[in-house]
Amino acid sequence: MNWCAYLIDAAPRRVFRAFFPEVPRPEDYFWSEVTSLWQPKVRLVDGTWSGNGTLWRRRRASDGLWEYQQDPETLEEQMDRII
Repeated sequence: MNWCAYLIDAAPRRVFRAFFPEVPRPEDYFWSEVTSLWQPKVRLVDGTWSGNGTLWRRRRASDGLWEYQQDPETLEEQMDRII
């Protein structure tokens, strides 16, 4: 299932960015919520993989790569997902 989500969501973006590189914007260096159709599985700042909860990202000033953090899933969100 993750592979299908990658093909639909991330693969076309990577092909597009190969021809048209992304220019960093000043607001990229502040935490902003990831609003993708599917939440990507990414490695978080603390070294774990992303799961459920709100995903945040910002661009590192040192090397320009994205780094991610995640808010834990609340009890209400977990119950809504189960029911």
